[in-house]
Amino acid sequence: MVWYVTIVSYFWMLLKDWLFTIFIIPFKNTDMLWLLVPVWVSWFFSEFFQEKIGTSMGNALTNTVVVLWGSIDMARQTVRLIGEHVIKGFGSIFLRFSIITLVFAYGATIVVLGIHGNKIIKHIARIREVTYVFVMFVPIFYNAIPLTWNHLIAAGLFFPVYYWVIEFFDRLTPNPTPLTEDIGETPGQAPQMMFRQP
Repeated sequence: MVWYVTIVSYFWMLLKDWLFTIFIIPFKNTDMLWLLVPVWVSWFFSEFFQEKIGTSMGNALTNTVVVLWGSIDMARQTVRLIGEHVIKGFGSIFLRFSIITLVFAYGATIVVLGIHGNKIIKHIARIREVTYVFVMFVPIFYNAIPLTWNHLIAAGLFFPVYYWVIEFFDRLTPNPTPLTEDIGETPGQAPQMMFRQP
């Protein structure tokens, strides 16, 4: 019974970390809003006016602008914090630059695959994935929260929750007028499931 309580307590701790990162931290350290607000606004308009029933290769490529610019800003913040002696130690610096490199490589890979016409980018570069990466990792690089294994586990564990809550909302709501014009539906019509690209 003790192990059960321990698992539930750990799961609850991860959930609180996840919710805190998304809903509280950005407003406790408003400096990071200079990066997060454009990401959120871009996510909202892209998700509900372009990618509601899937994304195009062109739109997936456009999303990489957020990835590449965000990784540059994370590097800028890291260099600033090193200069201010807030971040010390080779291990911490190396880990931060490793994550920045991975995020930048993600964006660069999407660009390369897109240029070669690889349709996988329509599944790995939707705006909701791009937004999630930044919502979860920008607070770390602005030194608002520590980089811990628990944070990384929470980010991975609850990603499906984030993804399917948005997917459910997309499926539940009628397509907006701009989208219906693009796909030739009657305004206000419920989304056509057969055309959805998960």
